[in-house]
Amino acid sequence: MLEGQVELEGMVALVTGSGRGIGRAEALRLAAYGAKVVVNDLGVATDGSETGETPADEVVAEILAAGGEAVAERSDISSIEGGEAVVQRGLDTWGRIDVVVNNAGFGRPRMAFNLSPEEWDDVIRVHLRGAFAVSAPACRWWRSEAKAGRRAGGRVVNTATGLLLYGGAGQSNYVAAKAGVLAFTEALATEMAPYGVTANCIMPSAATRLADIGWRMGRNAALLDTDFDPTDPVHVAEMICYLASPSAGWLSGQCSQVRGGIIEHVQTFVVDHVAMRADAGWSAKDLVTELPRMFGAGARRSDPPPKEWQDQYRAKGGASTSPGTGSPGT
Repeated sequence: MLEGQVELEGMVALVTGSGRGIGRAEALRLAAYGAKVVVNDLGVATDGSETGETPADEVVAEILAAGGEAVAERSDISSIEGGEAVVQRGLDTWGRIDVVVNNAGFGRPRMAFNLSPEEWDDVIRVHLRGAFAVSAPACRWWRSEAKAGRRAGGRVVNTATGLLLYGGAGQSNYVAAKAGVLAFTEALATEMAPYGVTANCIMPSAATRLADIGWRMGRNAALLDTDFDPTDPVHVAEMICYLASPSAGWLSGQCSQVRGGIIEHVQTFVVDHVAMRADAGWSAKDLVTELPRMFGAGARRSDPPPKEWQDQYRAKGGASTSPGTGSPGT
């Protein structure tokens, strides 16, 4: 057993998409802390196509070789039946479920104007529906256990993406799915609080097959002066292990971005500024000056935008201004 307060001995964790990359690291670290792990993976390529590979078996072999307990599970979690099968495998094997880590997914990157309906649906189905398909039966089991007075508690950790913070050109299907996962997490945290179940979300940054091209130069640069690799998926996995542990029972409905040695709490769905009239609504004409104030246009936030800005806005047929820069937008 590793040092520290994170002890998962006897707990059962389900990790979807855990044959490679971040999911693999999560499964291995959960097992290292004492959890019994259901390793779910279809062995597909980065675009979801079949490969005939069985990476789940390889991860299970690693865990068993290290003295842990694990079973491979190859159901398609994007289907309701597949999600239920993953949960049932844990119950049939060890009689309980303690942790669900929804990590499975793939990418179909394409600009929206080139994106097919099938490419949109497939990504939404795997990332968003998959998170629901596995979480729902686990939550039903936790709720029934709590209502029967046998036990209460459980952990759901969902996977979003930092692209929600930075923009996702060419990834509209992916970021839409992940935004849904984030909203689903917050709702689940509220619904399951009476039963002692927490639900949290992470935005992981790590070098994986899906991120390999974008990471390679940054990873090499990071290794020039230090042996510390900020792109190693193990850093994400350690956060998962904490969130899975009894020590994290106080934390629910929250999102964290994990980037190497940096953990950032991400506030979601928070009202920033408010424009309010207590006795009337706003006309579109009023908003011509009021909304730019809200976004910081003008020398002071209370100032209306300069007349020349408004003139250029109209001359451009409604092109937006660049708030707070002192110059018209393009």
